[in-house]
Amino acid sequence: MAVKFEDWQDVKVAFEVARLGTLTAAAEALNVHHSTVLRRINNLEKNLNTRLFHRHARGYKATETGAKLFNTAQVIDNSLEQLHNDIAAADSTLRGSLLLTTVSGFMDVLGDVCEQFQALHPQVQLEMILEQKRLRLDHGQAHIAVRAGPRPNEGDYIAQHLAQLNSGLYANQRYINKYGMPKSLSDLQQHNFISGVAGFNARVPYFEWVDQHIAAPQIKLRVSETSEATRAVIKGLGIGGLQHNVAAQYANLVPILSNELIWCTDIWLVTHHLVHRTAKVQAFSQLLKTYFQTNKVS
Repeated sequence: MAVKFEDWQDVKVAFEVARLGTLTAAAEALNVHHSTVLRRINNLEKNLNTRLFHRHARGYKATETGAKLFNTAQVIDNSLEQLHNDIAAADSTLRGSLLLTTVSGFMDVLGDVCEQFQALHPQVQLEMILEQKRLRLDHGQAHIAVRAGPRPNEGDYIAQHLAQLNSGLYANQRYINKYGMPKSLSDLQQHNFISGVAGFNARVPYFEWVDQHIAAPQIKLRVSETSEATRAVIKGLGIGGLQHNVAAQYANLVPILSNELIWCTDIWLVTHHLVHRTAKVQAFSQLLKTYFQTNKVS
């Protein structure tokens, strides 16, 4: 009887489990629920009438039959990825869509560059994907990424250093009028703070500092986006971290212990090598680099 693949998505999901070793890791990579991954695997094994995985306490390991299937799936995945990137690399016109990804707090920095780009290239539609999770440039999820932190080290990516952004603690003047100005680190124990939700703080240095040095009852608000933390500080809900260049846009924000508390973060322009030299990517990248060089953003 011929092998029947009723749904190729089942193969893709099972391939991710084989590649990553656990249902949880595959679910996170595919951005689906854990139960969906399990259902897809069970469906594929039922349709093929064979076992594809050995289940054990540490995760999933492909059987001999599964390994053969997933080797073929790897070849197909590589071919589709190459096809996607070849099509994107062939784009030498300044029209269509350009996908940018960064975290939401960076819109204050990128807004001017986007405005310049739109004025120069009105036939290109910018799509800004504001996502804390890092999108896969090699899978075409975005053309350009602006990332914060250590230098990206993915093998096929091109990372260019844009700037080092400095951040500190700030509060609205109304908040200071109500609760007073902290004069020392010990004074901070008498104030309200804004931080990030669990699992997000390690990516944002001032959120991480607050969680390590400020008592939990003092953290009156937690957010999942840096832009929302900025709005909360502007509204006077507490003391929170902001990039200096962002805080400078709001006259009613007051720096807190600026000599004692400062965090430095490297910012990177990241592209995939197969689309790096396309017209749209180069046009936006040059504007972005010029903006950081000219404005000395810090």
